[in-house]
Amino acid sequence: MKNDYILFNDQKINMHTFKNERLLVISPHADDEVLGCGGLISRVKSDGGEVYVLIFNVGSIEKVDNKKFTELRKKETKDAMKFLNVNDYETIFDSPEDNRYLDAKPLHALISKIETDSKVSLTNIEPTIVAIPTIYSYHQDHVHVFKACMAALRPISAPISKVVLSYEAPEHSRWSINGVFEPNFYVDIENYLDKKITAFYKYKSQVRTGGRDKHTIKNQAQYRGKEVGRKMCEAFYVHRFVT
Repeated sequence: MKNDYILFNDQKINMHTFKNERLLVISPHADDEVLGCGGLISRVKSDGGEVYVLIFNVGSIEKVDNKKFTELRKKETKDAMKFLNVNDYETIFDSPEDNRYLDAKPLHALISKIETDSKVSLTNIEPTIVAIPTIYSYHQDHVHVFKACMAALRPISAPISKVVLSYEAPEHSRWSINGVFEPNFYVDIENYLDKKITAFYKYKSQVRTGGRDKHTIKNQAQYRGKEVGRKMCEAFYVHRFVT
């Protein structure tokens, strides 16, 4: 089997199948889950594992016809989740009034959604792998959700996921007051890149030529792949890995 391992600190960790894994991806905005984890999601589903997605913000930031564009983004999200064949997903703040205020939500409110108060919460799903946004971002929403995730995933709470990863946001993980995203965990997505790109294009309103398109996604995958001697990779930072 070609993609039967994951690279961690340049060492091969045997993962012959994700069949028995339950992946939960926590996303600040609709489309972050695809840009950061589209390949990993596709690999887990291809192997017969389960995938769940918790998206905090789906509201549009358009100043005109905000309600109209929010409904469009909801449909795009639904189409992307259907295409990726995720087992379930939930959007939390999906009204036009919520679109610019995710970072102003009380931290405990976000923690509760992650821990217990959503249909894809840690308590309901008991994921074996959790992927969260990186703190290395200039985007305040990503930083806020990261802090909520780290609190919810502390090892004194049950259930305890055996793997916790943060994924990068290629657009803004190199410009941050916290530093630069430096991965130590790579997932080979050579066989899943096309699916990741197609999934992102379900978010038609978010495609930006030269900045957020198939070329930039491919270039990023190639860049991360070259770091570990592979053709195409997604990159992550390991916060916890228990075998």
